[in-house]
Amino acid sequence: MKPAIERVAGGLLEKMAEHGPPVDLARRLSARLPGYTICELLNVPVADRTELLHRTQQMLATSPKAQPAAAAAKAHLRAYFTALVAERRTTPGEDLISRMTVPGPEDEEPLGDQEAAVLALTLILSGNDTATCQISNIVYTLLTRPGLWAHLLHHRDELPATLDELLRYLPFRKGVGIPRPALEDVEICGSRIRAGDYVHVSYLTANRDPAVFPHPDILDPHRPAHPPMTFGWGGHHCLATHLALAELHTAINALLTRFPRLQLAVPAHELRWDTATIRRFPLHLPVTW
Repeated sequence: MKPAIERVAGGLLEKMAEHGPPVDLARRLSARLPGYTICELLNVPVADRTELLHRTQQMLATSPKAQPAAAAAKAHLRAYFTALVAERRTTPGEDLISRMTVPGPEDEEPLGDQEAAVLALTLILSGNDTATCQISNIVYTLLTRPGLWAHLLHHRDELPATLDELLRYLPFRKGVGIPRPALEDVEICGSRIRAGDYVHVSYLTANRDPAVFPHPDILDPHRPAHPPMTFGWGGHHCLATHLALAELHTAINALLTRFPRLQLAVPAHELRWDTATIRRFPLHLPVTW
């Protein structure tokens, strides 16, 4: 997928350059690169992509007034992918949906229609969600710490470690995590959890655990390597981790190369942040160069 990500990112940055500064990086890069990449992976028809990505944003809304639209968006997306799965089962291609719905080279059992549709929906939601927020969050953080941006310009080999630290340091969601039911009785640190109890596991807390990350409230790209919990762990580890990391690395690396003098076009305190969904990110990120 790396060539596809680089191709999509290059096209988006080319359009930014053609437009000229200032531009809203959140709209022109963050909101498009992950979604367009997932659509490439699933081979969603180009004519459907804008509407599809709009529906994913609606589905993530959390305010009471937005709930009817969120429910309608979810129903639309499930129906859309159910139809797309049925189409690919009949006329498969080289895309991921086709691979999920036809027998593999060793007669592996393909996924059922509902399984494939739900997995495709999950991919476009989760694969789009984290990277979209974190591209903006990371660029904002780098541009409000110009010394770090300048350092990366001359030490590009440190970008992977810097991104790991930024993913640890920067939350992209609000709240304490997804509720998960305990499957059996267990005692943790003196607290009794019974089978059927719901537990909220907070990756935010894990990423600031001083026993693992000394001085956790300090952004330190040179701290000893330790994978952050941003993408989960074990059986609940995000399926799209490698895709999201590739998108983040490609986006930041391309910005450093194409726009080395990138800076915020407005004072940082004037930026508005999302309050309507479970996510944390600047609604707009005006930049110049």
